[in-house]
Amino acid sequence: MARPAACRIRSVLIALAAITLLTGCAEAAPDSPFPPRPADIDVTGIDPCAALTPAEQADRGVGPGEPGTGDLGDGPTRICGWSNFDDGYNYSVQTLPLPAAVVVGTPDSTVHVVDGYGVVQSTAFGDSFPLCSHYIDASDPHGIRVQVMATASNEDGSIKDFDEVCGKTTLLTSQALRNLRPAG
Repeated sequence: MARPAACRIRSVLIALAAITLLTGCAEAAPDSPFPPRPADIDVTGIDPCAALTPAEQADRGVGPGEPGTGDLGDGPTRICGWSNFDDGYNYSVQTLPLPAAVVVGTPDSTVHVVDGYGVVQSTAFGDSFPLCSHYIDASDPHGIRVQVMATASNEDGSIKDFDEVCGKTTLLTSQALRNLRPAG
């Protein structure tokens, strides 16, 4: 049995209203603070200790990283850490069960781009042993945290500055992205 014209018109109007409503919602969604990613990184399948090649480890004066696991409350995490007691720095790469966007706007944070990936840079402990963290926008549900911490003062006893510590963090972030992202 054919539907009356009024029913067809009502169906078309309801469909148009739904499309208009959905389009309006899509336009109202906030813009991402990050550029489009060169490629998503599936952090559930990476080994954080693979963030540095053996040659990059040698350049830093560190051996193979020390792996670890844990739970951050929002899910599991894997971490790899390297220490160089001669140059006074600790390095780490950690998978995160949350996207990098959750740290946008936190105190002492700024948004940067490293090798095409959005990164939230956060600093802490500037009065003692400066720490610089990069939260990488690896995928929609997950992030990667790269950290460098000064573990010693300068030879003259002064505190290392954030420019130096964050410069080392940017280099480590670039190396981690090159070594952990999908080939292609």
